[in-house]
Amino acid sequence: MDSNVESNKMALQKLATQFFSRNYDYLWLKTMLDQAGKSNTQGSTLIVGSSHALNGIKEDCWSRAFNCSMHSQDIYYDFQCARRVLDSAEKGIFSRCFIVMGYYIAYQDLSLSKVSRETVISNIYYPIFRDAHNWTDPSHRSLWDGLGDTPEPIKNLCSQLAAQKLLEYGTYYSEIRPRGTLFDLKGRVWAEVPSSERMAMGQARAADHNKIFQHKESLEENKEIIKQFVAYLYEHEVQPIVVITPFSAEYNRFVLPEMKAGVLELLDAVPQDIHYVDFNQALDLFDAADFMDTDHLSARGAEKMSAILTEMFGV
Repeated sequence: MDSNVESNKMALQKLATQFFSRNYDYLWLKTMLDQAGKSNTQGSTLIVGSSHALNGIKEDCWSRAFNCSMHSQDIYYDFQCARRVLDSAEKGIFSRCFIVMGYYIAYQDLSLSKVSRETVISNIYYPIFRDAHNWTDPSHRSLWDGLGDTPEPIKNLCSQLAAQKLLEYGTYYSEIRPRGTLFDLKGRVWAEVPSSERMAMGQARAADHNKIFQHKESLEENKEIIKQFVAYLYEHEVQPIVVITPFSAEYNRFVLPEMKAGVLELLDAVPQDIHYVDFNQALDLFDAADFMDTDHLSARGAEKMSAILTEMFGV
C-alpha cells in the first residue's frame, strides 16, 4: 500500500477516534434520537431520562428499545427528546415511553444551574435542539474545537463512523465508556465497600441532591411541562410510564421526604392516567451487588430492573 495512503488512513482513524471520544455523549443521544425516529417496528419502546436510565436499562430486554437518555436529568429535555422521536416516527410505532427519574426531578432545571448548563446543555442539548430553555445567553462550542481545520466531507465521515460504532454497541456503556462510579471505591465494587463508608457516601450524595429542594419555582414550571409531555404522549397513543429506579439503602436513608413528595406532586398535576413505578418501595428485590454506587445500578441490577419492567408492561 502506498505510504501516503496508509498515512492518510491512520490520520483519519486518529481524528475519528478523537472526535468520538470528545463528543461521546452528544453522539450517543443524537444517534439514538435519529434511529428511534426511523423505527418501523410496531410496539417499539422509548426511554428518556437521566444517568439512572443509562445505568438502569438493558435495552435488549425489549424487542426494540431506544434509550434516548443522558446524564443530569431535566424533564424539559426529556420532553424534547420524546417529541423529536415521535414527530419523526409513524404514529403507532411506539407503544410506551419510560420516563426514568430520580427524586430530585421535580425541582431540577439544568438551564438555571451554572455548572450543569455549561457542560450538558452547551455540549449536548443545545447542539441537538438549539434550545437552551431558561438560559437566555447560552454558550456553546463547536464539536470540532481543538481538532484543527477539518474539511466538511471528513467531518461527515467521522460522524457516520461514530454513529455506526454506537449502533454496534447498542447500549451507552462499552469498552471505551465503561461503567464508572461517582466515588473512588479504590478498585472495589459497591458490595465490597464497608457499610460505614457506604453510609457516608450515601449521605453526601443525598445531601447534594437535597439542595435542589429550594427551587420551588422550578417545581411549578415542571408541573406545566409534564402536563404538556403526557398530553403529547396521549395524542400519539404512547403509554407514559414514570419509573423511579432503585437506590441504595444508604442513599434512601438521607433523601428528604419532601423530595419524594415533590415527585408525587408533579404527577398529581397531570389529569391523564400515568403508570408510576417506584422501585424503592420494594427494596428487598435488590441488594448491594445490584448497585455501582449510591444511586446507580450495576449491569446486574439493570438486567433485573429491565426484566421486571418487561414483565409489567410488555416487550
